[in-house]
Amino acid sequence: MRRLLPFLLALAPLTTTAQSKPALPATFLVQGRLPGTTARMAYLYYKNGTQSIVDSTAVHEGYFQFKGVVPALPQAQLVLPAPGTPADRSEERLPVYLEKGTITVVGTKQVKNAAVEGTPLNHESTSLATQVRTFRAQLDALYAAYEALPAAERATPVAEAKLTQEANAIYEKRQQVYAAYLKAHPTTLYSLYVLESYVGPRPQASAYATLFGELAPSVRNSPYGKVLQERIAQLQRVAVGALAPDFSQAGPDGKPLKLSDLRGNYVLIDFWASWCGPCRQENPSLIKVYNAYKVKGFTVLGVSLDNASQRAAWLKAIETDGLPWPQVSSLTRPNPVALSYGVNAIPQNFLLDPQGRILAVNLFGEELPKKLAELLNKTN
Repeated sequence: MRRLLPFLLALAPLTTTAQSKPALPATFLVQGRLPGTTARMAYLYYKNGTQSIVDSTAVHEGYFQFKGVVPALPQAQLVLPAPGTPADRSEERLPVYLEKGTITVVGTKQVKNAAVEGTPLNHESTSLATQVRTFRAQLDALYAAYEALPAAERATPVAEAKLTQEANAIYEKRQQVYAAYLKAHPTTLYSLYVLESYVGPRPQASAYATLFGELAPSVRNSPYGKVLQERIAQLQRVAVGALAPDFSQAGPDGKPLKLSDLRGNYVLIDFWASWCGPCRQENPSLIKVYNAYKVKGFTVLGVSLDNASQRAAWLKAIETDGLPWPQVSSLTRPNPVALSYGVNAIPQNFLLDPQGRILAVNLFGEELPKKLAELLNKTN
């Protein structure tokens, strides 16, 4: 059964003549074989323009099948949740590219490790995933070893520094694989997806634009290439040196607060949510920085990505974490401010000067107090 999220289906117009029939739309067929899976249902998430689609089908002894019209943007997520696990929370997911023809998904138990073949994009994806999976396994082993340490040893700066150093080394090796692929495949559409993996969830606009510009014009001007063009343009609008877009959202008391109301201060716009573990872990350090520099003209504006059903959790998190600075939220998902700032992952932050210009992006750990000491100890 296919469920269309609340958008209207927009089909491209088909040209006709008096002597010919309209051309039929290109179709895809996904055939899956995962004999060891415990999943009873399979879900296919994808978009066609502004239309979001969730297709579902039963899994019989590991076999399942989807049929449909090839969307304008081919990337989809195939999800096979374990019984009792909501599909949108399952980690058993795999990227699949919905192209014309028959696409085969073959594996054993876990769909995330399955091979996808049958069409060009899926062949490229499976080939590269085989290389990258090695690094994922190395990271999993590294974190497992860290968690196995006695609690007292885990908490030491030496152990944490060692973990960070080794994890960064694995990450850099993966980045080298992505970079080599991009250099060798400038005319391949799959390079657009590799580029997104390479720049990560918090990309720098300048590096993103440079790498995108090295791809062939046919790739840059493809439907997904145009999506990335807009994404890069959005990031450039909130890059270092740009005037931060003004906005107004309601605080916990329902009263609106504008970003520009805080002009005259150095402002850290902190994107977070009550359900974001890394955000909450960052809060104690941020409180220390706030207390140290608030008398010198520094403040924080929290922008929560919680939705309406999470309002109570948002308020509780503010209270539990003891956050003393102003907080706002649209209590919708997506949050329009997050969209305007190109925020795809949290935590993220933007440091503004007293005139509202962006001085730095994503200052975490010791980076934020170091930057503020440079700015405020010099000017106060």
